[in-house]
Amino acid sequence: MNNKITSCKTKKTTLAAALIISLSIVVLAGCSSGNNSNQATNSGTSTSSSQTAAGKSSTDTNGDGIPDSVEKTYGTNPYVADTDGDGVNDKEDKAPVGTENLIKEASAAQLPIKIKDARVEDNATADHLEITLTNSGNTTLNNFDIYYTITDKVDKTQESYYQTMNGLSLNAGETKTIHFDNQVKEAGHYNGNMNGLYGTSVNGLTFDIQLHAKGYQPLNFQVEKAKGTAEVAD
Repeated sequence: MNNKITSCKTKKTTLAAALIISLSIVVLAGCSSGNNSNQATNSGTSTSSSQTAAGKSSTDTNGDGIPDSVEKTYGTNPYVADTDGDGVNDKEDKAPVGTENLIKEASAAQLPIKIKDARVEDNATADHLEITLTNSGNTTLNNFDIYYTITDKVDKTQESYYQTMNGLSLNAGETKTIHFDNQVKEAGHYNGNMNGLYGTSVNGLTFDIQLHAKGYQPLNFQVEKAKGTAEVAD
């Protein structure tokens, strides 16, 4: 009788132990599954954040430290680091579209240039400042630079720009057309800011221009733009 009781107790103890082991395995498996699930979730979040961060990166075409999208907000030119030509990087410039006149000339000689055409709209391509000029003198002209202001006819807001026109030379009697359209890889093309008044103001604008060649007094002329923003290339 005692042997039967002992045997029965042994069986119960063995079953209880087996049950405990089985439950432990189930619990451990559940924890492992939960950890794998959390790791997958965290991995997904990390990837998403990385993609979002990458999505926020923006192009800085001119390398001035200001993304192109912000240049548009600031009203500065994304194609040149110094929009107004005063020698100060736009990021450091307190007035990036307002330089003083940097033309320096001691000579009183008149510049032998005739302006054949000057326009800021109705161009063959997108609107831009375009000047056709003829050398009416007897000698070659070079070392050109230009200073111009743009004034809003309604609120009188004003911007001013200075630029050296590298590569521009006019032989006696020669006629050339110069463009301020940012297509600077082409001869006779220079920078022009379409994020400023020219490309954003719906009011009429006045361009007061000084064209200069070394050894001559600057030539002054004016171009008017009608109401409405300029037509910008796609």
